[in-house]
Formats: sequence, C-alpha cells, structure tokens
Amino acid sequence: MINIFRKLRQRLLSENKFTRYLLYSIGEIVLVVIGILIALQINNWNQGRLNANKEEVYLENLERDLENQLISIDLQLEYEQKYITLGTVILDNYYASDVIAFDSTLSASLSVLTERKTFVRTDPTFEDMLSTGNIGLLRNNGIRNALIEYYQELERVEKVLQNNNTLHTDQGYGNEITDLVFAGPTATDRLVNISIELLKEPEREMKFVNLVVKRTHIAVNHVRFMTDLRAKTSEILERLR
Repeated sequence: MINIFRKLRQRLLSENKFTRYLLYSIGEIVLVVIGILIALQINNWNQGRLNANKEEVYLENLERDLENQLISIDLQLEYEQKYITLGTVILDNYYASDVIAFDSTLSASLSVLTERKTFVRTDPTFEDMLSTGNIGLLRNNGIRNALIEYYQELERVEKVLQNNNTLHTDQGYGNEITDLVFAGPTATDRLVNISIELLKEPEREMKFVNLVVKRTHIAVNHVRFMTDLRAKTSEILERLR
C-alpha cells in the first residue's frame, strides 16, 4: 500500500501536476491522522473495558471483605458481651451484700476476664487498591470517598482495641488481679480460703472492686465501638450491592 502511494506521488510530480500532488499530500496526511485517532479511540475503548472489568472485580472483593468484617465484628461483640456479663454479675453480687463471696466459680470468672479478643480489620482488597493506585478505578466518587473514610475509621478502632487490651486488660487487670487473689479455672479449697482471707483487707477489697469495674467498662466501651462500626459496615455494604 505504501509503495502504491509513493508511485502515485512520483507520477504526479513527473507530470508536473503540483496542485494535484499538494492536494493528494494533504489528503494523505488527513487519512493518517484519522487512522491514528481511530486507533487511539479503539485503544481507549479497550482500556475502558478493561478498567470496568477490574472495577467490577474490586467491588465484588470489597463486598466479600465487608461481609467477612461483619462476621469478625459479631464475634467480637459476642466476646465483649461475655466479659460484660461476668463483670456485672461479680459487681452486682458485691453491691448486694458489700462482701466479696469468693469461691471457685468467682475464681473461674476472674480468670475468663483476664482473656481478651483481638480485633483485626479485614481490608486486603482496599489495601491492594491503595498500593497499586487502582483506587481511581472506582468511578463513583461518593463510594470511593466513603470507603476511604470507612477504612480509616476501621484502622482507628482496631488500634483503640489493641491499646486497651494491651495496657488495661493485659498489663492492668490481668497482672493486678492475680496479685490479689487466685484467678484461675480450677481453684482448690486451699486457694479459695487464702483468697478469702486476703480479701478481708480493705485495701485489697477496694482494689479488687476497682479492677473488676475497670475491666467491665473496657468491654462496655468495646461494645459501643463495635456496634457503631457494625452499622457503618452494613451501610457501606448496602451501597456496594
């Protein structure tokens, strides 16, 4: 094809038909430009189609992550509610009689309260979109901004729970309650009796109650965080569906 155009130009020049040659050259340039524009348009269309497919996959994976996050939140709520129940029973019994009725059941409950549930955010798809710059593939600006805000809040809640568990549950309640009484799942009669004698000291009694109050309040705050986070997770999940 190129050789044909070249021969045609040469024939026009040899026949001294400059005007026709000029018009032909301009037409040839126009055809080349049109060909380039068509090629670019086809390339843009293909790229747009690929991006749309990637966006669809990302949205599906985000939906899956959020569903898994809801499961994680519900499990966290279950654990935190258990801690609240145990702490509330201990405190209600104490307030009803002004006496710590220490026995093997109370010891086991105190042992459970030394535990804590680690909350971990589920965000592999969002992290991938950020690291690769593909967050821009989400064409809906409202959803994109909502996701960014949601995962920022998710990270904040995760850090708050981690700090509370480390500083207040592990280093606070966990270490200090075992310095006051025996807090274990299998308390012998001797260990129960020793704990009863120790708790007759007003300072120990006060510290015991304060520790249980603090441990219960930690769980209450975690339930508040999780309940709010659950609502936000459900809301953004509905927007993706």
